[in-house]
This record gives sequence, C-alpha cells and structure tokens, in this order.
Amino acid sequence: MSENTYSIGLSLLFWLLWVVGLLVLLLFGFFLLATVVDAPVMGVWNGLVVLAEIFVLFKTARHFVRKDLPLSKLLLWIALAAVGLPLVAFGGCLLLDDLQFGLRFAG
Repeated sequence: MSENTYSIGLSLLFWLLWVVGLLVLLLFGFFLLATVVDAPVMGVWNGLVVLAEIFVLFKTARHFVRKDLPLSKLLLWIALAAVGLPLVAFGGCLLLDDLQFGLRFAG
C-alpha cells in the first residue's frame, strides 16, 4: 500500500465534516431515545440512521489515520455522512410521520 499525503486545508475540511456527521449522530441518537417507546417504527428508522452514521464515521476516521485511501474518496464518504444521510433520514422521518407511524401528541 502506498502512503498518501493529505494537505492541511483538506484535512481540516475532512475533520469539520466529520464533526458535523458526529452531531447528526448525536441528534438522531436523541431522536432514537425519544421515539423508541411511543413510536417504535420511527425508533427503528432512527436506529438505522444511527448505525449508518457510526459505520461511516468510524470507517472514514480509520482510513484517515492509516492514510490508506486518497483524501478525495474520504471526503466523498464523509460528505455522505454529514449531508446525504441526514437528508435521507429526515425524508424517512417525514414519510413515516405522514403514514401515521410518528409520535402522537394530542390523543
């Protein structure tokens, strides 16, 4: 395996996006705890989002530390975690809410 060198600016962008992905993970972890009892289908969806975020975040951090993948590929993966997964996750939550699988506040 060849050793890749990463520029400082792109490394900072990587870790900034990684932290955004971590915040998304924490947000959906909270949603998981909030919905698991009252809306189990929504809780399962939030759990899947949390598992996907954990997988992508740890995979990209491991490859970044090992420097065994080009940074361009890692930035694509981390952009998926920071932008793509939240969009899919919120869309799924809205879909489940429209199908009456979401939380019911008034009766």
